Amino acid sequence: MVKIFVGNLPSEAETDEIQSLFSQYGTVTECAIIKNFAFVHMDDRKSATKAIRSLHLYKLHGTPINVEASRGKNQGPVKLHVANVEKGAEEELRASFEEYGTVTECAIIKNFAFVHMSNFDEAMDAMKGLDNTDFQGKRIHVQISKSRPRGEDDGYGPESGGYWPPRFPDERPEPGPPGYPRGRYGYPHPPPPPPPPPRRPPYRVSFACASHIGRVLLRTSHFKLKRFYSTRIQSFLLKL
Repeated sequence: MVKIFVGNLPSEAETDEIQSLFSQYGTVTECAIIKNFAFVHMDDRKSATKAIRSLHLYKLHGTPINVEASRGKNQGPVKLHVANVEKGAEEELRASFEEYGTVTECAIIKNFAFVHMSNFDEAMDAMKGLDNTDFQGKRIHVQISKSRPRGEDDGYGPESGGYWPPRFPDERPEPGPPGYPRGRYGYPHPPPPPPPPPRRPPYRVSFACASHIGRVLLRTSHFKLKRFYSTRIQSFLLKL
């Protein structure tokens, strides 16, 4: 059996229409539309190859569709996002998805959940069967999560079991290389502050300068000028 991926489907497309289109080239055992794409299963590989070559970029309701052989996505795990669920219903939600295949993990966070399934085909069947259905009095919405599924390296998280929470600011980071300076919580020390600017040397008045000012003071006869110079010379002499 050969699995064919049909992408870029128009909203008007229906399952019977897709199945009839591919039946022109061979026996179609299964056909399922999911969102804006579909999967078609055909018995004979030669018939499937002929259908792919003939129907690729075929205009369906005025929209060219993308037809190609499915590239083995069913070999890896799939992470599904389930919206509009309440905490405490993990077991019931897990049981609903296990009707379509193996569930490796199910975790509810606030009002949404992540369900990990080990097989792509099973995950697509679960999404098709459970999307926009009632679950405990609420209508849930199922879609493929944009984040990476369990088993792919994303740089953090436990090695087995449990929900992987995001990194928090106060979480202790990994130790640095030997000799690397460490500060609080393992972060490097901040750079030292720049040194203060050099201070100006104190002003010094030489003895010859003070003597010259004294002689000027003795020669002047103006009262205000004499008072001004006497105040200045006193301050200069204190700095000697």
